[in-house]
Amino acid sequence: MAHIHASNRVDRLDVNKAFTLDVPDLNYDEKLRITPDAVSFFTWKESFDLRGFSDGDSWKKAIFEGWGTAMLVWLTGLATYSLVPRVSDFSSGALFPALLGALMNTVSLSLLLFATCPITGGHINPLITISTFFSQLTTFPRTVIYVFCQTTGATISGFLMRAALNRPNGAIPGCSIDPSAVTAGEAAVLETMTCVALIFIVYGAGLDPRRGAIYGPAMGPVLMGFALGVCTFVTGALKPGYFGASMHPARCFGLLAAEGRWDLHWVHWVGAIAAAALNAALHRMMQPGRPRNM
Repeated sequence: MAHIHASNRVDRLDVNKAFTLDVPDLNYDEKLRITPDAVSFFTWKESFDLRGFSDGDSWKKAIFEGWGTAMLVWLTGLATYSLVPRVSDFSSGALFPALLGALMNTVSLSLLLFATCPITGGHINPLITISTFFSQLTTFPRTVIYVFCQTTGATISGFLMRAALNRPNGAIPGCSIDPSAVTAGEAAVLETMTCVALIFIVYGAGLDPRRGAIYGPAMGPVLMGFALGVCTFVTGALKPGYFGASMHPARCFGLLAAEGRWDLHWVHWVGAIAAAALNAALHRMMQPGRPRNM
């Protein structure tokens, strides 16, 4: 029975449910040693195997993640700088620009996920990467490498945007928080709970390997884009001094670094990490059982 179970087992490859590694593969053991997150579930000890930092293939994928993140930040950043000066043109205030920003996020994220998923698993956001780490879908070394490259790509985009537009010190929807109008506690709760809502939908629609047979790799990016769009819209015009939830700490790091402003930026990282941990705990608690590695 054990032999039958092993021969029928198919595991994920490169943190992407659409690409799998089959046990009968002659190089299975060697591939698994180098990339433990190819399996559906792995132990924390396997996750913290530091040999993953020396895996050249992980670095190649991480660099591509950084490139995809840079493109996402470039497109959404340009949209942001286009909409902010025109808020006063609308009688609804920030409501209609928030709707346009949500639409932009929906379309741009979906398209870039289609572009990056086959190669990297399509994270292009530290929130997603950190969530897969807590859910034991991504190893610790790959998580660190991905987040580093994502943040680097976002920062490069932020400074290129400043060089191209020559307009520092503007409000950045999804990143700017006015500490004189919004307390740190309010910002932390808004960021954390919005990240929880986003990652709950994203995990169920695309990240959980069990969802592959339900939605397939083609539908996942579209659903993730819609999830981001909804979260962007509902937080985009909440109160003066709060310009919407970030849900992408690397994006805010890059754009804020280019403008030299860090008001309550720690909220973007703390909210993302807390949401990732909460989501992982919820799914771990609700699962009826986890298959054991053979």
